[in-house]
Amino acid sequence: MTFRSRILITAAAVVWVPGSASAQTAPGLLNKLEVQRLVAAHTPAAHALLAKHFIALTETYTADAVRYRALATGFLGNPNHRSGIDPGARRAGQADAAAELALNARAMAAYHQLLSVGSAATAPSVAMTFDSGFGAPPPTPARLSQLAKSARTPTDQRVLEEYFLSVARAETAKGDAHAVMGQMQRTGATRGLNDPAAHCDQMVKLARAASTKATANAELHRQLASIG
Repeated sequence: MTFRSRILITAAAVVWVPGSASAQTAPGLLNKLEVQRLVAAHTPAAHALLAKHFIALTETYTADAVRYRALATGFLGNPNHRSGIDPGARRAGQADAAAELALNARAMAAYHQLLSVGSAATAPSVAMTFDSGFGAPPPTPARLSQLAKSARTPTDQRVLEEYFLSVARAETAKGDAHAVMGQMQRTGATRGLNDPAAHCDQMVKLARAASTKATANAELHRQLASIG
């Protein structure tokens, strides 16, 4: 199994709950675009900020692991929860996944700390994934607007281009998934006021509109990068 496949499976096991890495506003935690811009900058100051980001990410995943472990213990110790589905085992799996992500984030923090002081450092095997913004929350619309307005160099524009392309890919995938769900709902379904297929159609429309907008933004920043 490739690392990319493995980390996607690991991440999928850590479902969203309040306080998870994707929802944190912990001190030092950066958004995905800020991570990408600092990685592209490749300066001591940028690496120092990235080290703080990964320390915050480590603490978040560690807290997730502790919380999931406690939930797993609670389910395992309660005989009333015996059924065909084992929620305790599922929570234990989520705890293991979060603990592994914490170890990976800690390795990233150490890597960027070394780079921030000019020391030689070997990139962890997870570097490409985490340096692309894995685990970081998306920028808010206001923050995204600020970052776009402050872009001055071709490198800044290329980072924005790649960010918007990744958004377009994600929205396209979301739209495709809802299209499949809608088709499944229509098979043998009775259409009515709460027609689930109609909801899927609306989600497809929204996702494809978002993908189109993101693609247009990516093209804009590609052109700005070529101007220099």
